[in-house]
Amino acid sequence: MTMPWHRRRLVRRALPLLVAGPLVAWTAAVAVLPAEAATVVNATIHIPADVRTNPCSPGDVLNLDGDIHIVITTTANGRAGYQVKDHLDAHLSGVSITTGAKYLSNEANNGSWSTGAVLPAVHRDVYSFLLISQGRTPNYVLSATVSETVDGTGGADVTAEQWSMSCQGRG
Repeated sequence: MTMPWHRRRLVRRALPLLVAGPLVAWTAAVAVLPAEAATVVNATIHIPADVRTNPCSPGDVLNLDGDIHIVITTTANGRAGYQVKDHLDAHLSGVSITTGAKYLSNEANNGSWSTGAVLPAVHRDVYSFLLISQGRTPNYVLSATVSETVDGTGGADVTAEQWSMSCQGRG
């Protein structure tokens, strides 16, 4: 049995659409760009045998050392800027030069901020780390002003600009 002429004409016109339709849909699916991947920067601030005045004991000095590991993640926010997340992980220790008292700090801090479209963008924040006395001496807090700079590609740079110590007392 043969197909009537008007149906053959319909099939001839519909066939290219049936073949091209999935191809167009596949092309559209492939053309969708994935979200921009995050940029991750790892930095370690090493504190090599830094001698500081003990804020809790006049005349005493501490020999402080250790590392603060910083991970900065930048992700494009869709408005020509970046969402920035940072994680600081500190492992510090100190010893009083005069009394021999020992101090330890093992803690983490998290922060986040956003840039605008004007880059590079600079953000400063103060992070504090409690150094816990391993004896009868008071604890103290080490604070660092950390400056993060994000450039136009989402790359980041970090520096510790200012350090200070304060007496916290017994915990």
